[in-house]
Amino acid sequence: MERRFLTFLVLSFGIMAVWQILNPPKPPAKKPDAAAAAAEDEKEEAVAADEAAGDKPAGQDADGDGADDAEAAQPLEFVTLGSIDPATGYRMGVTLTNQGAAVHRIELSSARYQDLHDRRGYLGQLELTVGNGEGLLVGNVIPGSPAAVASMKTGDRIVEAGGEKPEKIATLEDFQKVLGAIRPGQEATLVVLRDGQRQSLTAKLGRRPLELIRPESENVALRTGKPAPLDFVSPPSFLMTLTQLGDKKATDAKPLAGVDLETANWRRIDAPAGGDGEVVSFERKLAGSGLVVTKTYRLRKAPEKEADGAALPAYDLTVEVAVRNDGEAKQDFAYQLDGPNGLPIEGWWYATKIGRNWGGVGLRDVIGRYFNGDPTQFGAATVAAGDAKPLEGANLAYMGVDAQYFCVALIPNVEKPEQSDWVIQARSVVAGTPPSTKPDGRFANVSTRFVSKPFNLEPGDAVRHSYTVFSGPKRPDLLAEYKAANEPNYSLSDFVYYGWFGAVAKTMLGLLHFFYGIVGNYGIAIIMLTVLVRGCMFPVSRGQAKSMAKMQALKPEMDRIKERYKGDQQKQAAAMQDLYRKHSVNPLAGCLPALIQLPIFLGLYRGLAVDVELRQAPLFGDSIRWCSNLAAPDMLYDWSWFMPDAVTSGQGMFALGPYLNVLPLVTVALFLLQQKLFMPEPANEQAAMQQKIMKYMMVFMGLMFYKVPSGLCLYFIASSLWGIAEKKMIPPPATPVVGTGTSTDLSPTRNGGSGGKYPEKRPGKNGDSRNRNPKRKR
Repeated sequence: MERRFLTFLVLSFGIMAVWQILNPPKPPAKKPDAAAAAAEDEKEEAVAADEAAGDKPAGQDADGDGADDAEAAQPLEFVTLGSIDPATGYRMGVTLTNQGAAVHRIELSSARYQDLHDRRGYLGQLELTVGNGEGLLVGNVIPGSPAAVASMKTGDRIVEAGGEKPEKIATLEDFQKVLGAIRPGQEATLVVLRDGQRQSLTAKLGRRPLELIRPESENVALRTGKPAPLDFVSPPSFLMTLTQLGDKKATDAKPLAGVDLETANWRRIDAPAGGDGEVVSFERKLAGSGLVVTKTYRLRKAPEKEADGAALPAYDLTVEVAVRNDGEAKQDFAYQLDGPNGLPIEGWWYATKIGRNWGGVGLRDVIGRYFNGDPTQFGAATVAAGDAKPLEGANLAYMGVDAQYFCVALIPNVEKPEQSDWVIQARSVVAGTPPSTKPDGRFANVSTRFVSKPFNLEPGDAVRHSYTVFSGPKRPDLLAEYKAANEPNYSLSDFVYYGWFGAVAKTMLGLLHFFYGIVGNYGIAIIMLTVLVRGCMFPVSRGQAKSMAKMQALKPEMDRIKERYKGDQQKQAAAMQDLYRKHSVNPLAGCLPALIQLPIFLGLYRGLAVDVELRQAPLFGDSIRWCSNLAAPDMLYDWSWFMPDAVTSGQGMFALGPYLNVLPLVTVALFLLQQKLFMPEPANEQAAMQQKIMKYMMVFMGLMFYKVPSGLCLYFIASSLWGIAEKKMIPPPATPVVGTGTSTDLSPTRNGGSGGKYPEKRPGKNGDSRNRNPKRKR
């Protein structure tokens, strides 16, 4: 009974350990104190004052001083760089806004990186608005999108849309409903007003590309299933402002009055000559100071002959900031540059990200590193709670936001590490509206913030800094190409982290990629990996079968030992050890296959959670929704329409998510079948109770496995079927003949007997069995 209880405890703690690894605990959110709340209120009042100042008549700045009329009258506009057509050589299409001269949206062009949740027909991100007049006004058309191919232009007004019979469009909801009924590959008819004339356009819709950066309000709508609140703030990425101007200094609670670099519409200017790829520049004059701030964006284009190279380092955008003194007096200033925000939250209900810290890892975290320092990770919940300290060190190497399979990171462009000394503080912040509840801290929209040292500008002088912004998949060979100060030891490879069993994970992924290169399907590659693992484990499993046979043969003798030494555990254990030693039995041999497979299971799990190649890898094909992503649950049926939110939210052990997953159920069913087929009949009530407990634990494992990647379930299903076939088709090892006597002295007798109750027999002359030592009459 004690051994069974010990086994139960070991299994329980093992399952709980695996559960903790798969679902690390989140740190408690820090409650804001009264001082922090007051500071936040003060900050809101300052922002409101700035907004009110921004509504002043043209020709006045926030302080009421005279300003350039052209600066005050800039309309809101969007500008595009690159294309989402991979044939153009661009890795991405970038949508910028002149409001804050910032990045509004980044869409990847490769068909390998598409949106996992939205499988409706995609026309393009048109930045539609409901203005005065009929229909919806198109604010932007990204090159390479179906809308651009259909010759739609910025300024068109969509009045009708649909299939063969277009419907009248009055609101954004009307337009989304019409497009939602059209699948990728089908055509949509669009009627637009252009220069007062009606034109009919035909667009062939496609799959929605992955957006590495987008307004966070869209991520909130995706996760909650309803629009973000009206007061929800979704700032664009790479906003810049001043933290010091003259003798005035800004704080987090109170920005500099009159400096509206984050909210004002900048003036677009002619791009400077030189550089590869498309370039756009924005400029903003700060009236009364003589300072002119310029931001320039450059997008690199892959060479035409290498446009299809997956690892070619062309996933970058260069951001250049410049402050020029056009005044007649010296000016002291310091600036602040925010990083990216609005990264993907795909798989929010099942995804588990690997982090360097104990707990606190969100779907998006901040990773940074200084030269001569180690990579440091700040969890989303920690940042949201206000517990993330600034990154410490000298001479920043890089800092960025890390999602599960993608990242966006800034690298100061310097030739030597000591040249990046202008960044005196690098820290993680929450962009826009912070999470409203403690559990939502995991989904915080985190970003980075660089604060420069103070500069003293002479009239006519300028300060210029450049940053390389990597925006792409976390492919190790690709990330290794992006190095701070051209130092290989300080590359963005730090964003790929496997955690425990990293060596096993890399080995499993290497084998998977090798098999994929042969068959071209990661589902079949996983099955081939399973066959390889179980084939290598065949000697171990056969040894386990022999050990189980010996244990079954020794069971009567073990029961007699327990009965004889019922009140003396020490003697009982010693007798058991003598029995095991005499018959060369290892009672723990049955656990060996499980112990060997545990690192393989964790390594494969970590590989599926890190390797972007397995993201969007289908089992059958893109046209079939089920098992279309082996790095996610199989998602057979969407039951969110009738299941309660407590189940569909995916947050918690019993929150299963919005889909019915069938592969975890098959996995547990095979586990139970193996237990029924190969576990011997219970010899007593204690053994029967132990088997019942094992069945209940299998149900617990079903809950634990419900949201794991379908590729991992595929591995367990293939492994279970192999085990069943191995034990059914291969003859079991011969059951050894052991003694069955009642004596605990199991040493051989002097005449070769077994020491048991019955003497050993041997064949007689006529083939009959006779006693070797017949009793003689006296």
